[in-house]
Amino acid sequence: SDGQPYIAMERLLGESLRDRLLARDRLSRGETAQIVSHVCRALARAHEAGLVHRDLKPENIVMAREAEGEIVKVLDFGVAKATDALSDSSIDPTRTGALLGTPYYMSPEQAQGLKSVDYRTDLWAMGVVVFECLTGVRPFSAEALGPLIGKILAGAIPPPSLAAPDAKLSPEIDAWMGKALARDPKARFGSATELAESFMVAAGTQESLGRDGSSRDVH
Repeated sequence: SDGQPYIAMERLLGESLRDRLLARDRLSRGETAQIVSHVCRALARAHEAGLVHRDLKPENIVMAREAEGEIVKVLDFGVAKATDALSDSSIDPTRTGALLGTPYYMSPEQAQGLKSVDYRTDLWAMGVVVFECLTGVRPFSAEALGPLIGKILAGAIPPPSLAAPDAKLSPEIDAWMGKALARDPKARFGSATELAESFMVAAGTQESLGRDGSSRDVH
């Protein structure tokens, strides 16, 4: 009323995926499927609008409690870029600040600061998030940025079933992860929707998710 600018934001009641993983170490296939379904729906809308998130991670995924149940929300598009801006030849990828996002979840092309980063960098990050949900660990870790980027660019990608043997993850999930974390962007899934649908099949949960993407006690 006094003319001062302000931002009205949605108030979320719930917890971040990071908080849930800290409390429970890892999640069931059904819980992970619900997260994948909801997050990929949000990513698909962003990608259709020409936006790339570039900083997808458990801290930016929130399980919000609403009247109709738990809804997964994607937050913090603070480093998002329009795809036409990313392809602008005038952008110098070596300039200070070009390496944006959280290193553990960066795709190889993003870690190199390439101008060719597009929506498929979000699909890589989704693969890393799923790996962490199912196993309780990240596929790549190091104590310094340089070695971490080295692993992202050329390190062996461990199958989820070997990273968490007691989780009894299937070969189908290992194969899905191999495609999600393909270093060549062209070898990854073609869209967020394809990534989600393929995960439901690999995890055996496609018949156990409601039309709204909610999980029905799948473990």
